[in-house]
Formats: sequence, C-alpha cells, structure tokens
Amino acid sequence: MKIAVDGRALLAERTGIGTYTDAIARALAAHDGFSVGLFAPRPFPDSVPRNGPYSLHEDRGGRGSVWLHTTLPGRLERWGADALLAALTIGPARGTTPMVSVVHDLTPLTHPEWHARRTLLGFVPLWERTVERAAGFVCVSETTARDLVGRYPDTGPRVRVASNGVDRDFFSPGDDPTEAARARERWAGGRPYILYLGTLEPRKNVETLVDAGERLWRRRPDAPDLVLAGGAGWKNAALHRRLEESPFRDRIHLPGYAPREAARALYRGAEVFAYPSFEEGFGLPLAEAMACGTPCVSSDAEALVEVGGDAALRAPARDAEALSAQIERVLSDGPLRRRMREAGPPRAAAFSWKAAGRRTAEALEAAAGGRR
Repeated sequence: MKIAVDGRALLAERTGIGTYTDAIARALAAHDGFSVGLFAPRPFPDSVPRNGPYSLHEDRGGRGSVWLHTTLPGRLERWGADALLAALTIGPARGTTPMVSVVHDLTPLTHPEWHARRTLLGFVPLWERTVERAAGFVCVSETTARDLVGRYPDTGPRVRVASNGVDRDFFSPGDDPTEAARARERWAGGRPYILYLGTLEPRKNVETLVDAGERLWRRRPDAPDLVLAGGAGWKNAALHRRLEESPFRDRIHLPGYAPREAARALYRGAEVFAYPSFEEGFGLPLAEAMACGTPCVSSDAEALVEVGGDAALRAPARDAEALSAQIERVLSDGPLRRRMREAGPPRAAAFSWKAAGRRTAEALEAAAGGRR
C-alpha cells in the first residue's frame, strides 16, 4: 500500500505535531507492505533526511491550506496513494484518495481564544468538511476520542485510538552529575532548575507556573530556578509582561526553542518537570520527561491524567498554590522523589510509536479497503 502523509508540520521548528508526524511516518514505513511518502507545499528542511524510510514529495512556493485543498489531491492521485494520513487533522476538501484524520485535540473549536488566528482560519471553517469526508479518525488519546465522539456521535464507528509514543532515546535517567551540571550551566546560570518545556502559548498555562514558582521562592529562597524552554508561540504578551514584572525575574530563564537533543538534556538535568496545561490532546513532554526519570507535576487535565497515571503528581490547572505545594513536595520528600524517578520510565514505556503505527495502519487499511 502507498500511504501519503501530510508533512507540513516538519517544515518549521519541530514541536509536538512535528515529532508525531516524523515518528508515525517512520512507524508506518516499518509496517509490512507499506510505502510511505511525505508531502509538503515547499522543500523540507535539512532535519528531514533525504535517505529516510519515506520518500519526499515537495512542491515549490505553495501556501499551507491553499496547497492542501488545491494541489495535494492531484499529487496524491498521480503518486497512486491508497490513503492519506491527515497528520494536521484537516484534510483536502475534495479528491478521490481516502483520508484518515489524526485528531490531536479539538481546542480550536472549544477554546478559540487559545489559538493564533492563522490556526483558526485553517481549522474551523474546514473541520466540518473533514468530518464528512474522513473514512476514519485516529485519536492520540482516549481523552481526545471521548471528546470527538461526544461532540460528533456519528464518528464513533470510524474512530480508533493510537496513543502517541516516546522515542527510545529518551529512556535514560538523568543520574549523571556531570551531565546535570552541564545542563544547569547552559540553561540556568549554574543553578538547579524546575523545567517547563513546550510552546509559550495560552493553553499551556505558563503564567500559573510562574505564580507557583514565586510562591515557592518566598517560602524557600533556596528552591531551584525556573526554566521555561520552548518556542515563542503566540498570544504571549501577557506572559512576557508578567515575567518582566516578577520580583524574581532573575530566577526565570527563557532559553527559547529546544531541539530534540537539547530537550533530552533539559529533562535529564531538571529537578522537577512541571506541565500545567489547561488542556492537552496527549501531553508528549510529560511522557518524555517520565521516560528520562524526571519527577513530574502536571495539571489535572484529563489527557495528562491518562498519560501520567500514578507516576506523576497533579494539581488543578488554575490553582497556583496547589501547584507550588506539589513541586515543593517533590523537592522535599526524598523517598517520594526516588519512587517517582523509578516509576516514570515504565509508565512512559506503555506508549510506543510501534503500537501507534500498528493502530494507525489498521485505520489506513480500512480506509483504503473501503474504496476498493
């Protein structure tokens, strides 16, 4: 079978959906009888290998959503694709190639205030057409599947859950003191640190984490610094004002976007990983941090509870005092900290890209079989 994958998420800095796109394409390419092609409106960057397990199909100068609905359908037909994996959820509004939509979350519909205008323009007006056209849906968590079916009951028979996985390279605990010292020196001025890693955007609730850090430092001046690692994101003017006004501004570090190698080093060097998102479709950074053996504190968002299980502590997303107290608990309680370090990797190992590839392949086979 020839499987086409919308590869647009690999054209920019690799955030969660970019990581998903690369990993799922590799997992599908390893599936018996599958030939995988990545399609994009312009050339892929050097981070996408030319000799990888998938073929690359690039246009010149195409614009994202316009290319998706005008150029891509014909490209798929000429390549002879048996099915398309719409890795960015929205698929072409027309065309003969069966489509499986990957649903990461529905927050552009439920919380448009969290998203950039360009995201809303590319998602909201075209989502209903995707719901009509998709031969199947792959949801990245049970939480997302419940949200989708609850909002669109007729999608139920077309929905499969294929939880995100964790790259094997992350399964290495951060117990090397030399490596940890290098991480502290590089990203926190040599001080121990609490880590957040993700795009700096409203849904991630970073302002509450800053508030929690300030409460912690007032109680414990010797507590670790805070590193907020991730791309600049959108709608973050309020966050930057909050940071500039903080009496602890010199203890909050903003290293910017962290490529995969840097992300692993950041996780391994952290005292605690904190992920206070209002809502997630899966929560890949939480799973990656657990794989590294880093004690984790998250919000009580349903998907983060699903991913973290008993290996992470939680606090209500809007409760800065509770978040601060949970972080302090991890820092203060040695036996708890050791248990969390031990529990994280096995919990993260429950999420594999191989399993995600198998479930996604089933959805694509069903979609292609329906056309035949």
